[in-house]
Amino acid sequence: MPKTIHACRLSVLSLAIFSTFTAQADSLSAVETLEVRGQREAYRGDFDYLKSPEAIFEINSQLIDSTGAQGLTQVLDLSSSVTRQNSLGGLWDSFAIRGFFGDEDVPSGYLVNGFNAGRGFSGPRDVSGIERVEVLKGPKAALFGRGEPGGSINLITKKPSYESASELTLTLGSRQQRRVEGDVNGALSEQIAGRLVGFYQEEDSFRDTLEIEKHGVLAAFRYDHSDRSTWSYELEYAKQEIPFDRGIIALQGNFDFMPIERFLGEPGDGPTTTEVHGHQIQWQYAFNDNWRLSSGLAFRQTELDSLSSDADVSPSRQKLYYDGKTLTRQHRQRAYDTDQYVGRVELSGELSTGSVVHNIMLGIDYDRFEFDRDYRVARAPSLSTMPSDEQLYALNIHNPVYGQFTPPTPSPVTVRQQNQWATGIYLQDQITLTDKLQLRVGGRFDWLRQTTDDRLSQQSAKQSEQHFSPQLGLVYMVSDNWSVYSTYGEGYRLNFGTDHQGQGFEPNQSESSEIGSKWSLFDNDLEVTLAYFDSEQTNIIVADIEHPGFDSAIGKASSKGVELDIAGQLPADINVWFSYTYLDAQVEKDSIDTGLYVGIKAGDDLLNIPDHAASLQLSQYYRVSGRPLTVGTGLQYVDERLGQRGSDFYLPSYVIANLFAEYDITDRWQVKAQIHNLFDRKHFTNSYTQMWVQPGEPRRIQVSVSYYL
Repeated sequence: MPKTIHACRLSVLSLAIFSTFTAQADSLSAVETLEVRGQREAYRGDFDYLKSPEAIFEINSQLIDSTGAQGLTQVLDLSSSVTRQNSLGGLWDSFAIRGFFGDEDVPSGYLVNGFNAGRGFSGPRDVSGIERVEVLKGPKAALFGRGEPGGSINLITKKPSYESASELTLTLGSRQQRRVEGDVNGALSEQIAGRLVGFYQEEDSFRDTLEIEKHGVLAAFRYDHSDRSTWSYELEYAKQEIPFDRGIIALQGNFDFMPIERFLGEPGDGPTTTEVHGHQIQWQYAFNDNWRLSSGLAFRQTELDSLSSDADVSPSRQKLYYDGKTLTRQHRQRAYDTDQYVGRVELSGELSTGSVVHNIMLGIDYDRFEFDRDYRVARAPSLSTMPSDEQLYALNIHNPVYGQFTPPTPSPVTVRQQNQWATGIYLQDQITLTDKLQLRVGGRFDWLRQTTDDRLSQQSAKQSEQHFSPQLGLVYMVSDNWSVYSTYGEGYRLNFGTDHQGQGFEPNQSESSEIGSKWSLFDNDLEVTLAYFDSEQTNIIVADIEHPGFDSAIGKASSKGVELDIAGQLPADINVWFSYTYLDAQVEKDSIDTGLYVGIKAGDDLLNIPDHAASLQLSQYYRVSGRPLTVGTGLQYVDERLGQRGSDFYLPSYVIANLFAEYDITDRWQVKAQIHNLFDRKHFTNSYTQMWVQPGEPRRIQVSVSYYL
């Protein structure tokens, strides 16, 4: 089916759903409904901003909508504590928090409503259906279990309510971007509310020959069984067709070596296809005003299928290093499947022992992750054999002719089934010792198990671990709007793969100490957090020197720095979001890189981690012809970063400016516009090697029209 017809049909379908759902909600508008009740966020506790001994940066739906960000990576750019990492040619979201990242060969994990739910291969996350994004800094294993070493990203989805509200948005933008999104919410009965969000998007890339197409549906239902009992269910489905794109080549640090538009892969490989099916069901029960039970189950299934042609980085095979024009390529095939099952039960509440008040969370959870990986590669012969251009699967980077050679057939490299199980119990108690002093103590004990079945070597491995993760925090209220805090936490994550003996690796571990100060200003409209942290990460996977071809979990790194986050409203109807981070992140132990097999020395910078990063978003509210108008600007600064381990190859620093505005034409019609990269600055967001450098997007203009009912 032609894409334009597909888009039209989906648009008609969206309108039909929009109309039907709205009509159903309107038919119930005259029915007496239950009072709207707030739904407490599960698994995080209910702590005042000033009394929480941790740094959190929230990016709400207002900021997401205003800036026009449509993917999770673009949203996380608004937090300077988060930096982009190797996304495997744009196939998934990959990021570091406070300089630390997990496994480069799999997507970065994130939470959805407190559930571990981002470990699979669902492609870059679209933010439709997301109410806000929380950047939870520092290790969170004591509460959530295994996770990314520098912190956690928690996505809070849009919840249904009994108030009828519907929205249909059409977006047109540069490079033939076409996007339609619908959001319908309302009462289905006196006790049931529902919400449906759907989207479809297609566009051309600024990279030659590449196109992107994606669509998805998110549905949520809420059933208020009684004043004390609430059930909720959420469905997630998305499918994407995205190109595998390793970017450009910046040979010997020359970023003008080739145009940023030039694609070095093979259009005939077709797009990479990703698909996700997810379900969450939760039950919350209030025993009384102080005690609540939160429980939930989640299941998420993802698939990724890909063919790709990209630059070979080995000097023994790469002809480009010698003649400056002939690119040796490898042909790769991937078929990844994951299933994840999560269960969680938590009891939380408050009790007093004399003059001391305890705010307690006690819980147990279960997490099962199944990863079926089939990875195949065809590589060229060594240059010493004098191979032909066809044997090199070569491409002239200055005058590419696609489809010139038949792609070689990939051979199996990794065909493996890996399963992980984790069962944990945790306890957190925030103790109010006096009106000014609070102490948080907590810990978590996990029973971990992992099995690996290697179908190529016909070897199997089993691994069992027990792990305790403590946390400790202290908060002192200097005044009603000023607090200081200190905290300590640890984190862990199981490492994928096996060593030379076929045994699983020791878990990757991190620990962090932090001191900070928080202010709540202008009648609590503005929140300010200043923090200093010092972190260490151990058991990082590196190459095994004594057993070539195998890996070992002996790597070590450190990260320390200062963060300043400001978010809220200033006088004169000015909204501000500001985030600045200074980072000193480096290798702490000599080792060998697993991908390029180059030496890494203690004191080397960590890959793609800038010393300085900042993001500023400012907007102001006006009234024009009696209607509300919001105009804003955004700036993002990223310092230079190491672009290839074991080298002096650095990506240049950059500043990107954006503009955005929204105007309510009537009560039901709104128009929005954004200009990203206003001055069309050439910049590079991340890299793995000088042969795989990701260029940032040139200027983009987007205009959206929304209809509200």
